[in-house]
Amino acid sequence: MKKFLGFLTLIAFRIGVALQKKVKSPLCNPILIAVLLVMGFLLATGSSNGAYQKGTTLFGWLLTPATVCLALPLYRQVKVLKRSLPGILLGVAAGTVTSLLSVFGLCRLFGLDNTLTVSLLPKSITTAMGMVLSEQNGGIAALTTVVIIVTGILGSLIGM
Repeated sequence: MKKFLGFLTLIAFRIGVALQKKVKSPLCNPILIAVLLVMGFLLATGSSNGAYQKGTTLFGWLLTPATVCLALPLYRQVKVLKRSLPGILLGVAAGTVTSLLSVFGLCRLFGLDNTLTVSLLPKSITTAMGMVLSEQNGGIAALTTVVIIVTGILGSLIGM
């Protein structure tokens, strides 16, 4: 069953890609489609999230090298980045502070405990880094993963 769940994830993503090509709408995000299909399967079969996580550990293991691969395109644009460094640093700092303060403030406003707050704070970084940060600070890595994915999907929908 474990191997099947990993295979199911790949098939669900391919269905999402095919649907996006056919419908040509940003609402048909392949990751969103895959999440919904896998969730539907898990609910319909009564499979646990723990079983799914065990069946897809390879994907989690591959997240770190995939994230590191993002460095190559950045390196190729190092001259442009150096010229724009003050603006980049200011923008990243402002965005980071705004994101962290707004998440922290909303968590306090709604009375969420520290575990949930720590799980939600890394919503705007890579999944691999967010999971580690969340776990190291007493958060729930699975919740952090969901929040990061939802943030990414919403960002891509709003940006289109």
